[in-house]
Amino acid sequence: MKKFLLVSAIALAASPAFAATDATKGGSSNTAYVQVGTGEILGAGVGIAMPATNPPTADVLAKVVSFEGGPIDKTDKAVSYAANGNGYIDIQGNKLSETWKHTIAGGAGVGTEIYAYRQIKEPMPNFPHFGGEVIAKVPGLAASNAVYFGEWAPWDGSTGTAHDPDLGMDSSLRTVFFVGENPTTSMPNLTNVAYDVVGIQKYNPDTQAGVYTGTLTANFSGTSGSITGTLNGVNFSGTSISDTGSFSNGSTISGKFYGNQAEALAGMYDTTGVANDMAFGGAQQ
Repeated sequence: MKKFLLVSAIALAASPAFAATDATKGGSSNTAYVQVGTGEILGAGVGIAMPATNPPTADVLAKVVSFEGGPIDKTDKAVSYAANGNGYIDIQGNKLSETWKHTIAGGAGVGTEIYAYRQIKEPMPNFPHFGGEVIAKVPGLAASNAVYFGEWAPWDGSTGTAHDPDLGMDSSLRTVFFVGENPTTSMPNLTNVAYDVVGIQKYNPDTQAGVYTGTLTANFSGTSGSITGTLNGVNFSGTSISDTGSFSNGSTISGKFYGNQAEALAGMYDTTGVANDMAFGGAQQ
């Protein structure tokens, strides 16, 4: 295991009024604690805003942290860039979190990178309490089309640096999310277009439990379309696609396509009881 020393950080004010959230980029199953948007901390790429306090206070969020410039960059350096494994993110000599990286090696979703974090210390001033956080990155997309999905749970207050893969996802505040750089705003015609998708549900970074794979098929013509397929027992039959690139199935499945040609999709399954909620995403075959 290696640690990465962050020698400087940008401290920005924590306030829901300042969070650069943007629901056109994606969505969250509980916007009181997680909102998506464009990063204002550690880069301008998309990411999420998380609680500014611990215990978390509803609707009191720090600014949006860019995934690519923040946690993904720090983890890549902590675990030797492309390697799988775990390490610690170290800021000014203090271990802030244990972190993991895993890349799916084969089958549906091959190349999907999964990053995980376990907060073990108070954050830098005005940075968010990221608690337990999982970020999955859809493979094969240009930076301008990057798409992410994952889950968050509040920090349980533990401060030990001993290895521990428990990310606190049994919390009643567990929240799933998805976000991308270039949401599709005008759907192209699709005829039986297959997407290899990955689902994240209460992830264990040591065992890879909580990772599910499958294939969804999209059809779209004119002003309407549909998605079919299953993922971790969730049946997408009846999921409708709008001409503006969003899709939904009642109140349980929602998401967006990304890229000018709908090269990727991401979304969430949000049902009664947060334990069954799942974030998912994937690219065209």
